[in-house]
Amino acid sequence: MTSERYDFIAIGSGLAGLAFALEAAEHGTVCVITKAEADNANTSFAQGGIAAAVGEADSWELHERDTLVAGAGICDPAAVRFLVQNAPSAIDWLLEVGTRFDESPKGELSLGLEGGHSRKRIVHYKDKTGAEIERAVIAAVRAHPNVHVLEHAFVTELLVHKGRCVGAAAMIEGLGLTAFYARATLLATGGCGVMYQHTTNPRVATGDGIALADGAGAKVANMEFMQFHPTTLYHPQLRGYLISEACRGAGGTLRNHFGKRFMYDYDERLELAPRDIVARAIDAEMKRLQTWCVYLDLAHLAPGKVEEEFPTIYAKLKSVGLEFDKEWAPIVPAQHYSCGGVATDLDAKTSVPGLYAAGEVASSGVHGGNRLASNSLLEAIVYARAGAAAAASEPELGEALPKPTQPRCMAETDSVQLRRALQHAMTERVGIVRTTAGLREAAKEIERLIKEYDSKTGAPYSPYPLETRNLLLAARHVVSGALSRGENVGLHFNSDLI
Repeated sequence: MTSERYDFIAIGSGLAGLAFALEAAEHGTVCVITKAEADNANTSFAQGGIAAAVGEADSWELHERDTLVAGAGICDPAAVRFLVQNAPSAIDWLLEVGTRFDESPKGELSLGLEGGHSRKRIVHYKDKTGAEIERAVIAAVRAHPNVHVLEHAFVTELLVHKGRCVGAAAMIEGLGLTAFYARATLLATGGCGVMYQHTTNPRVATGDGIALADGAGAKVANMEFMQFHPTTLYHPQLRGYLISEACRGAGGTLRNHFGKRFMYDYDERLELAPRDIVARAIDAEMKRLQTWCVYLDLAHLAPGKVEEEFPTIYAKLKSVGLEFDKEWAPIVPAQHYSCGGVATDLDAKTSVPGLYAAGEVASSGVHGGNRLASNSLLEAIVYARAGAAAAASEPELGEALPKPTQPRCMAETDSVQLRRALQHAMTERVGIVRTTAGLREAAKEIERLIKEYDSKTGAPYSPYPLETRNLLLAARHVVSGALSRGENVGLHFNSDLI
């Protein structure tokens, strides 16, 4: 077993991990540890943009109000205010590191509108904002002499000494188990969408940070609030492909199999209602008519507008024979974002000293019961930068540090079966609409699968089984949170509580 020392560690290479690394690098050495390639993160898949009150007719007070409304009354008001007040400086920071954003003919930032927002405040780059941000921030990180990026390294545990997180252990491709010691460690591992059969998340979103925090004794909160994106493509060649909220902001409408614009029957805000309301409306319409999808209609927009504003989506749909500017796109909701996670304060500190969390893995209190569109990239920057500033004050490490333990793996073939069983249980019983009986059955199934995993360890190291166990541990938090939530609020909807 080998070991390395840094001042700071960031686990994950999405926007939160990279922003933390850049800021922390001004105070010491940083290692960014990621289990795949550095750009293989949820950030790269974000289409719509990043919310910030930078328009003349906008204010942080309006952004705050919209966030609180979308959060269904259970946001942390202090966390929301901290987020929205720091939003303009987050945009400035992104511009400073080389991010490109769309501009008006006057050279001002071009601002889009998305569901739940009362003003145009979505700063964007075409329909691939996340990929552009990731490109710019990775370039800045790689150019910084104090930051080392380690790819294809799977973190297996957090190292805790006398109640303090002092680093992490990782299996490195070709090198084996290595201990990474640091005075501050940031979890920035993203989401856990792979626990569902249908998700917009990349395959690396396996709840690793939730499981790591769980193992270290950190508090995990609000995992029952699982956001389902209303509009993902229903097509055998592109199942789950995300069609940005911005398409509805540009005038897209939702229609059922009879061509009726059905959102009139569900919410006065129509297609621009918050995501939980739109997703439940689609789910209800599909069940009412016993159909497999509904449709997103942009065919009525001005000629050329769809291709101009959404070139990536337009080209992607055209590659499977769908002309988005001329015909309706079949869509269904799919798991998209986890609003809960590792509980943190305004400095991104968790309940374990020395351990921080930012981005989708964290529960900062910003999202409450439902995340407002395009607040996710913003949260990642604001709280990662706050975490880096706080981490600079963490004490130096001593010499007596714990050694990592070998990870316990089951055979890959067995873990494939466990993962499929989990995905089926979560999709059928812990989806958009839940029941108490269904949640209890899911809880029982998850415990059975965890027990089966633990009884079959002893196989050679492989990341896939470890990811599967991480998914099981994260799913346990989702279901237990849903069972203990005694009211329908935000993204949690139990039909037995009506």
